[in-house]
Amino acid sequence: MKTINKLFLGLGLIGLSGLYACSDFDEVNTDPSKTPITSVKPQYALNQSIGKSMMDPSTGERVVVYNWGDAARLVADKRHLIVGSYVDDYMTSFYYPCISEALTAVTLAIEVTENEDIPKSGNEDKFYPNVKQFARIWRAYLISQFTDSFGPYALNAGIGENPTFNSVEEVYDFMLAELKDAASQIDTSVTPTDDQAKCDPFYGYNAQNWVKYANSLRMRLAMRLTNVKPDVARQEFEDAIKGGNYIATLADMQAVTQNDGWNDYTGPYTRTYNQQALTSAMSNILTNLGGVSVISQRSDLQQYVKPANYLGVKYEKHFLANTDNPTKQMWMDGLPQNLDPRALKLFYLPGDENAENKVTNRGTPDKDKYSGLINPDNSKDTIRVNAVCAWNGIPAGVITSFSPSMVNNLLWSGNAARITNFPILGAAAANATEKQIFFGPWETYFLLAEAALYGWNVGTTAQAAYETGVRLSFERFGVSEFADEYLTSEAYNRVGTSVKFTHTAEPTSMQMTYVDGYTNETKSVTYQYPTASKTLYGKALNDELSKIITQKYIAQMPYLVLECWSDYRRLGLPFFDMIANENVLSGDYDVKAYWTPTSWESGQSWKYFPQRMRYPSSLRNADPEGYAHALEVLGGDDTTMTPLWWAKHD
Repeated sequence: MKTINKLFLGLGLIGLSGLYACSDFDEVNTDPSKTPITSVKPQYALNQSIGKSMMDPSTGERVVVYNWGDAARLVADKRHLIVGSYVDDYMTSFYYPCISEALTAVTLAIEVTENEDIPKSGNEDKFYPNVKQFARIWRAYLISQFTDSFGPYALNAGIGENPTFNSVEEVYDFMLAELKDAASQIDTSVTPTDDQAKCDPFYGYNAQNWVKYANSLRMRLAMRLTNVKPDVARQEFEDAIKGGNYIATLADMQAVTQNDGWNDYTGPYTRTYNQQALTSAMSNILTNLGGVSVISQRSDLQQYVKPANYLGVKYEKHFLANTDNPTKQMWMDGLPQNLDPRALKLFYLPGDENAENKVTNRGTPDKDKYSGLINPDNSKDTIRVNAVCAWNGIPAGVITSFSPSMVNNLLWSGNAARITNFPILGAAAANATEKQIFFGPWETYFLLAEAALYGWNVGTTAQAAYETGVRLSFERFGVSEFADEYLTSEAYNRVGTSVKFTHTAEPTSMQMTYVDGYTNETKSVTYQYPTASKTLYGKALNDELSKIITQKYIAQMPYLVLECWSDYRRLGLPFFDMIANENVLSGDYDVKAYWTPTSWESGQSWKYFPQRMRYPSSLRNADPEGYAHALEVLGGDDTTMTPLWWAKHD
């Protein structure tokens, strides 16, 4: 009798138990490698795959937070992938087995539906063919997650052959074809039983919703090809949206209920020892964007709000200058006058006792220990800095002993300091009180907006799709009352982008004030926005595409950080500041092969930003020939700085 194969380069199927709201699959799978395939129901295997893709807290922490989230500049946690740092154990012991198990289980689901010896009863003769298509769609997503993280993927993994890695281009051709064919074969008239529906934490195996997801995922992947196969991108995209059968409302959203425990469905941001502090890039993007005053959002914060032309307190001896961050060396001792209305929903301000998103399990501000700066002469006296309800992002770069200014700055010297002095991800994510999102309707509309901008036939204008995307994001965050004001705003954020779609004037320098942190003198400074020609995007700071991707970036947070990173690798948007340090980096940081303390002076380059994750050593050790072929079709070394096929690069 045919049995379940162990798949995927030796890492394979470790276990098929612990299903979420599904039947007792574990009872018939005590030994997955020997289980008769006729004993397996395909919806159980697909359910297992979905659960594994959620990642347990250990895996989620190491991948979502330390890698994807770091590269996407959501949180400044460990200064990990942002500088090309790599911890092999994160991949070998956590992510690679996790994604392998998910792919193994979903392949099993497909295999079961194709086996004629599988007994069927009730509606299973009609339901199983649909499950096969759902599994093909889900497998395409998992493959996209793998290939967008590492690069080449073995398409024949799990079908009884010696796996051979395919190029990223070949993988994308396969995924797009799979999604189109699978969606076309779904019978939307089939209704699952209650027990069957419990096995799908996304949609309850509602066939119509899976069709929508397939088409939306196809839109996402097609857009990835704009730099390398623009004609194919357009053809696939236009075909995917025919009939408007895609994720278009919050009711269509692909999301899973998460928890604050320790299982596959525990949220990736729930670990109390993670810092998850606001980054300088995210802080600059959200500040002043939309021109909505903090006071109108929360009148109780009025005492902390600063004038619109105020930059903060300058500590030039404690913050680094060798970066293109336009707010470098500044500490905002309060709140800017205006913040994007989603900012205070995403992030919890330090010491904000009245916050709806208050995080209670990660410490409280301790001004006697952490809210201070060591004096440059290393004396025992300190310059006290009050961080309560202050809006600051941790600057990009490594913070270690070889940077004297960083060492003298206690605002970020360890986990507790970052948690107590900087805004951190709020309770919705930190306590997993909301669903984890895999595809939201705002993404659909931002994709439509970008496509319309390129002149593709998508049945809408770029402006209309853009504004719909913004409104859907505001609805999701519960701030719809500010949408009208926001969408008409011509106020620039700290990197020179405004919200109003037709407002494309580039920002110019302006006079602002700050306080000298050592003399307490109020001074004037000419605020300089980033130089457009020196940015990774290189074209403008406030054109239509900058607006679309900026809004898409904010809307995707905090769960779709891989997609945000992919957009950045493809377009160089939105603006991310370059890392800074006073000396050449030491240690296992891939970026050090290109970066120097003066790199920022000549402008941004793709070689200063992470492009992928390294394959685990377990792959290299288990299959040296396969590993060598993977690097051959990757077209570069196995480092975090080697760009993927679809990414825009030098």
